[in-house]
Amino acid sequence: MRVGEVVAQDADVRIQRKAQADRAAAVAVELEKRPAAKPALAVEIPNMESVTRQIDTFLRSTNRALQFRVDDASGRMVVSITDAATGEVIRQVPGEEALRMAARIDAQIGALLDEKV
Repeated sequence: MRVGEVVAQDADVRIQRKAQADRAAAVAVELEKRPAAKPALAVEIPNMESVTRQIDTFLRSTNRALQFRVDDASGRMVVSITDAATGEVIRQVPGEEALRMAARIDAQIGALLDEKV
């Protein structure tokens, strides 16, 4: 490659970078002009209880039960749908593997953060 070609290529790269910077600046200006997003409304507890009761009523009509619990190891909320007759878990969110993984991650983070002073 010749010196003139390198200089020309370098100039092209600079022009492209300047164009990208100009586009980014234009986008930033447009974003600043937009009105701020409205904050999300909190779900009111009575509404949540009403929806939960409706879901539970529907599931009972299909011989299913909805259960909420807190996982001891991770402290996370667990929702399970079970067969009302047998008690067998049909679906659980988060799943057992995800709960085990979260517990292992918490343990590893705890080990990394534990230090003697």
